Amino acid sequence: MFAFLRGRVAAKPLDHIQLDVNGVGYLVFVPASVRSKLVVDREATLLTYCHIREDSFQIFGFLQEEQKTLFIMLLSVSGIGPKVALSILSDMAPSTFGDALRQSDVTAFTKVSGVGKKTAQRLILEMKAKLGQDTELDAILGGESDDESFDGDDVVAALLALGSTPTEAKRAAARARKNSAKNASDEDLVRTALQSLAKV
Repeated sequence: MFAFLRGRVAAKPLDHIQLDVNGVGYLVFVPASVRSKLVVDREATLLTYCHIREDSFQIFGFLQEEQKTLFIMLLSVSGIGPKVALSILSDMAPSTFGDALRQSDVTAFTKVSGVGKKTAQRLILEMKAKLGQDTELDAILGGESDDESFDGDDVVAALLALGSTPTEAKRAAARARKNSAKNASDEDLVRTALQSLAKV
């Protein structure tokens, strides 16, 4: 629906913000980490996800592509709706989430409001099933291997040479491959990856 919204932060009540986009006020739900970085009367650009149901239309906003992608993936887990997904992102950074997931740390997830033991167990089971099969999820949560995993990946190597950190390079390369044609050249992938890094 909306890829992003850019406007002036009009207000920051509780778990959402009011974004003034050319005189139209949008109510956007955001994680606590995003809300804390936004300043009233300052311009902001939010990557958005629209959650549409018969009786509601809600907009969720994020500052990073990784947050948005993880939010959408959380919605695919049985029993997790947008409110709980937002709570998870408010309490856990993607790296913290990844650590808890790999360690099957049920307690870490049950500390989040709205997540009980059964929901935490289901979340771990379903999300771990995606690891190793979804390159973007692997990049967001961080792999278990070290920098040697970059060997042979010319796109990641090029990004590292251009000054990206290993984590940034891996994530950007994964996003570029996901958003580009299958026959895209390494040069095209590097160019796309650099564009995504420039937006963060």
